[in-house]
Amino acid sequence: MDKDIEMRLGIKSMLSQYDHYFTRAPHTRYRLVVVDNHFEDCYSFFIYMQRLKAKLVKSYELANFQRFEMQYQAYLKALKQHSNLNIEYRDTSRLIHPDNVIKVDLIHGHNLHNKRSS
Repeated sequence: MDKDIEMRLGIKSMLSQYDHYFTRAPHTRYRLVVVDNHFEDCYSFFIYMQRLKAKLVKSYELANFQRFEMQYQAYLKALKQHSNLNIEYRDTSRLIHPDNVIKVDLIHGHNLHNKRSS
């Protein structure tokens, strides 16, 4: 399949997903998030939604593709033309290491034993 046709179909699919999840429900906050994922060498586009006074934030992936700048610019341009929502950009290369190292958290499997000699 031709690269241009494949990209146009991908953009069409992303905008279809956007329309499916952006229902304009009352008392609901929506936002778009674009992630530059260096771990998997890809870009991901998400829509986040949160109801008023609710703690739960739902996120749905709209698109995910390998890191090609031209493709990224085309997807971003189409999304900006289609939506007036604010876009938040995230980059996994700037992740922050937490200050405190977790030593014991049995729920998530962290259980470091400190051996003390008497």
